[in-house]
Amino acid sequence: VQELMKEMFVSYCKLVRKHSIKQYSPPVQKAITSINADLTADLSLSSLADAQNLSAGYLSAVFKKETGQTVTDFVNQKRMQHAAELLQNTSLQVQTVAQHCGFLDVHYFSKVFKKYIGKTPKEFKQDAHTKQY
Repeated sequence: VQELMKEMFVSYCKLVRKHSIKQYSPPVQKAITSINADLTADLSLSSLADAQNLSAGYLSAVFKKETGQTVTDFVNQKRMQHAAELLQNTSLQVQTVAQHCGFLDVHYFSKVFKKYIGKTPKEFKQDAHTKQY
């Protein structure tokens, strides 16, 4: 029963995500789908544009116009949301979380995390674990 509930939840989330991007043009939809599919991949503007045979300038402009965010900000926001979930719900070390979120440099990861979350990953993890007990 638990496995079925998990499967249903995952399917529901995918369906919601699919419909929540319907408002965007196909290039933006494809970029968002690529970003959501693998946060450890090369999600640079140029690689996302190349995957669709688009110029980086065009994808950048249309992405910003439709989402209100740059591609980099969107990617980093998704990565930081995922990092926060991992730090809060697992016992993974900060360096491992950084790697799971596409960052090879843990110091850069910590800098970006603090910018988006307001705390260092270590502080966030300590706070999250203190509140659970």
